[in-house]
Amino acid sequence: MKYIEPVKSVVLFLLVMLSVVLTFMIWTYTPDYKVIEQTEGKEILIGPQKKMDDVIRPYKAIYRFDKEFTGTVSNGAMIDIMDAFRGWNVLDLTPIDNNLKADSVNDMIRSNNYMTVFFPGEIPYSAFNTIFQFADKDLPETTFNRMIIDWGNYNNKVLQVFFISGNNELLMGSRVSLENANQFVRSIIEPAKTYGTFKEVERDGFTSLYIANDKIESAKYTYLIEEKPELFKNVVFTNLNNVVRTDESATTEKYHDGMSRMVIDSKVKSLTYVYPAAESSVRIEPSKLFTDSFEFINEHGGFTDDYRLASTSTSNNQLDYQLYLHGLPIYSDQAINRITTIWGDNRIFRYKRPYFSFEKDIPSEKEMKELPSGSEIVEKIKKLNNIALSDIDDIVVGFYLTYDQSTIVTLEPCWFVIRNGISTKLTPDILGGVINGLE
Repeated sequence: MKYIEPVKSVVLFLLVMLSVVLTFMIWTYTPDYKVIEQTEGKEILIGPQKKMDDVIRPYKAIYRFDKEFTGTVSNGAMIDIMDAFRGWNVLDLTPIDNNLKADSVNDMIRSNNYMTVFFPGEIPYSAFNTIFQFADKDLPETTFNRMIIDWGNYNNKVLQVFFISGNNELLMGSRVSLENANQFVRSIIEPAKTYGTFKEVERDGFTSLYIANDKIESAKYTYLIEEKPELFKNVVFTNLNNVVRTDESATTEKYHDGMSRMVIDSKVKSLTYVYPAAESSVRIEPSKLFTDSFEFINEHGGFTDDYRLASTSTSNNQLDYQLYLHGLPIYSDQAINRITTIWGDNRIFRYKRPYFSFEKDIPSEKEMKELPSGSEIVEKIKKLNNIALSDIDDIVVGFYLTYDQSTIVTLEPCWFVIRNGISTKLTPDILGGVINGLE
């Protein structure tokens, strides 16, 4: 019994020391943040990720042989042209005219042995870095929407290439060293001799329009579509636990997390996401604007179908990507058909887009349609009082999208007039009546 008190004292001492050690460990504990950083959430991909040159593609090419134009809007031909450009060595890129007049452009395009490639939107030179090999690493912070190629001296393995900007009337010129110049002529120029003829529609003081002389045959398609608004919600909001939903109407849902908001409009199958704190009036250079916009969309696989750069507005840092199918643009007054991004202060400010994608076509519903020739359309437009040829950016064949059911759409080929980025469907009734603009 005489050892009980000393044992109690030792046990008490050990307990006190253990308490001190545990307290010290709690006070000085630091979590292993490296482990936390490595356990990221699963990446959300709504569609396949793409390369930059997937969203940069021409919609028309015309060729001058002697005194005749031939041309094509074939999707396969546009892919072949972009493939032929790949790896070109651009030896120099120099400004030629910063006050380019329409007559000068028209004269160039109608020069013999000249090919003109038309893009739907203004393209930063840096976007072609994945296609061309520019000798000059400091590319100009400007854009172009047409390329004119002089193949007259291809035997010397040198092509003269001109870039024309529709926004600031700038003409840039370059020489391209091409070891396989004969291959370019065989694969791109020679086949153009078999293309249909195009008519030049001259306009005083304006660049000419180039329209197919022959009647157009195209298919009418019916597609099942897939709707993915929930996936987009998971992409744009960083913490879904903070997101609150409110139903604004029978066709409108609103989500917000205190910092940003997203509106789903089931009537036109669109979503609009806004992060107000990022709003900025600071102008972003075209190259960075395109890169930021493309990477933001591509990170979550947002190019769910064939979307192509359609317009660039550096005044408000806006880029638009137009929806295409089989090489033709899609327009509608029933559904949104463009992705729009407005870049803000180091992040996206506004993101508006369709939340549907084409799942598969219904072959039994496919139907061939014959459209009037471009020349016929031009003659009809000339007789109208509500459309002036001088106001037209272009006259194109595209698809008009309508809903058969909630998840079934019909895409009918039609002629459209494009004015200031707004399309107008040209039907027999409209050509004799009122004009309505579409998305």
